[in-house]
Amino acid sequence: MSEENLDLVRRQFQAFNDRDLAALESTLCTDVVMRLAGGFSDLQGTEFRGRNAYLMWFKEMVHTLDARATIEAIREVGDQVVVVGTALGSGVTSDVPTTLRFGTVYSFRRGRISAIDNYYSADDALKAVGLKE
Repeated sequence: MSEENLDLVRRQFQAFNDRDLAALESTLCTDVVMRLAGGFSDLQGTEFRGRNAYLMWFKEMVHTLDARATIEAIREVGDQVVVVGTALGSGVTSDVPTTLRFGTVYSFRRGRISAIDNYYSADDALKAVGLKE
């Protein structure tokens, strides 16, 4: 099952970067919960419940920052997957570039992503699963 979870997260990143809503949606449980810790959470809120809420967040990120994400490191820890990644984007109005190194912890249920915990700091994500950078 572990390789399946790693592949599912990689597919989600690819779908995000390809702007492929159908592929992105197929990776998620209908009742997926995404939580933001730090950073943009002050502006966007800290929790998004359900596939539709996640997809609205995705559309906002694309519309506002034209964001793309790369995986720097991916690792299974117990029944979760932790990713250290880099987000690249630029304001669609200002064209000001931005780069963010972040961490995300994924949880799974029945072959889909059931929870996404996005951390503004990669180190915070690693700490959440008991690892150090």
